[in-house]
Amino acid sequence: MELTEKNNDVIAHATTSSTNNELNTHLDALVNALGGRDNIINITHCMTRLRFKLADESLANKETIEGIKGVKGVVLAQGQTQVVIGVEVEKWYNALSGAAQATESVEVDAEKGKLFQNAMRIVAGIFGPVVPAIAGAGMLMGLLSGLIATNVISESSDTVFFFRSISTAVFFFLPMLVSFSAAKVFKVNEYIALAVASAMLSPALVQKAAALKEAGANPELNVFGVVPVELLGYGGAIVPAILAVWVLSKITPFVDRFVPSSAKPVFTPLLAFTVTSVVVLSFVAPAGMWLSNGAGWVVSSLLEISPTLTGFIFGLTRPITIVLGIHHSMTPISLNNFALYGKDLLMPIMCLGNIAIAGATIAMWYKQRSSVSKEQSTVTLGSGITAILGITEPALFGILTKYTKALFMASLAAGIMGAVSVTIDTHLTSYILSSIFSLPAYLASGTQNFIQAVLGVVGVFALSFALTIMFVRTEK
Repeated sequence: MELTEKNNDVIAHATTSSTNNELNTHLDALVNALGGRDNIINITHCMTRLRFKLADESLANKETIEGIKGVKGVVLAQGQTQVVIGVEVEKWYNALSGAAQATESVEVDAEKGKLFQNAMRIVAGIFGPVVPAIAGAGMLMGLLSGLIATNVISESSDTVFFFRSISTAVFFFLPMLVSFSAAKVFKVNEYIALAVASAMLSPALVQKAAALKEAGANPELNVFGVVPVELLGYGGAIVPAILAVWVLSKITPFVDRFVPSSAKPVFTPLLAFTVTSVVVLSFVAPAGMWLSNGAGWVVSSLLEISPTLTGFIFGLTRPITIVLGIHHSMTPISLNNFALYGKDLLMPIMCLGNIAIAGATIAMWYKQRSSVSKEQSTVTLGSGITAILGITEPALFGILTKYTKALFMASLAAGIMGAVSVTIDTHLTSYILSSIFSLPAYLASGTQNFIQAVLGVVGVFALSFALTIMFVRTEK
């Protein structure tokens, strides 16, 4: 018995070593195809992609990268080289630790003249790693709503109170999650960034604001007798948290210049945290709230002017934004809508876009099933099913980008059903992954909202499938 167990351990170790060696081989090939370590400025990742910031993008060999086993596609967008890996992206990312070796001076030169690209890269870099956490909490909130609506569990029970409390806590402390992720993007100490975010959420300041309001006074403090600090609630606030970390990234090197080398370990963090907190809470964070409210007003105004047209445009462009890797730019808008209005009309369209991609992909499988190899047919069908579950990259880069008319049909279907979705007010009350598993979350706003969401998913799949069957030609 002991001998058998020992042999099993040896076999398992050998298998793991073989797998690691194979992955290392792929990673070495990837780094070389990107122009070597000295050409890589930094690496970030989202749920399915490795995102490389390169000093010289012309050194990246797209064809070579696409030929590496495990790579599902390559996108050149936002000033990034995005390598689509899929569900194993985190394993690849962790194994690439230390691969970025380009100097900071090279990065500065590479940043010039790319304002929009840099903005999109920052948004993707910040929200990509945060999405799994908020999606998990949102899924829990959605499941609770479904169980309550179907009378499976009582809303007044301790179980609901407990799980609702821990799920809503994630969104209240979202500034801390965002600040930690933003610290990596802005290259500043993550833990000082967390400390600044903690200061924004200080319970003592919240209680002080409540006490001042109750006494009929303005919720404001005067630090040093001259610096006014307006006491606002920053729970769930995204823009103020991002701005706070950006300010920290500027203040830290500034104060560090005036601190003697022997005192840097103590006094640099002290000054960075203190000065940043004062600047942020007195000016930057309130300005961030103003920007958030302004962005919410713009979105709500567009929806009021023409909800149908807004839904159509957003749905039409959804598959394309995924291809370009800029779909995360909508995440802060949806989160802001949840914070301001308690609901969001855009996230349901994200789900419709994913299902439309699935419909077009499965239509391509149906058209090609007798004219391609069994292996290719299986890959196409599997990609379509994966898209239904919320991961669309295999379908997009493996199938639809090769048949651009099929991609357009998916976009058209998403646009049409997106227009319908917004017009009839199909909405979500919490952030959740865009897949069929998100459907129970619609019950939070009632049975009618849930029925609309189900009909929308079925309708967009059928429309995308039908349009692709009718208008996309394939050659044997």
